Amino acid sequence: GAALFEFVDGQPKEVWKNKEMQNQLHSSMLYDGHLYGIDGNMEYEPRLRCMDWSTGNVIWSIDDLHPGGLAMAGGRLLVLTDTGELVIAPATPQGFKELTRGRVLEGKCWTSPVLSGGRVYCRSVAGQVACIDLRQ
Repeated sequence: GAALFEFVDGQPKEVWKNKEMQNQLHSSMLYDGHLYGIDGNMEYEPRLRCMDWSTGNVIWSIDDLHPGGLAMAGGRLLVLTDTGELVIAPATPQGFKELTRGRVLEGKCWTSPVLSGGRVYCRSVAGQVACIDLRQ
């Protein structure tokens, strides 16, 4: 699960705690007061979620995206699905709205995309690598 603690007089005090964000392979990312991550509870398929950092309440959840990896750059979520599609969407609590989507790899993909120099690098579990140039 997930929890937020604050230190009071040098001791941790629980602010909130729940099982709404159970990371398995990737850490969640805090951006503009919201936590974005892959909830990978073993009872269901992994899902992309946005949570309010201060309360732990789920703002939105996407159950049919099947995220394999997640990164963030320039206020945008870079999601590599477990089947090799790269999906880019604004990181906003107003909901998940895809800007673009395209297949970049075949097979299983569980690694986070990496952005460097305007290019996104993605890798499959079999070791295939794709480079997508976003500089245009």
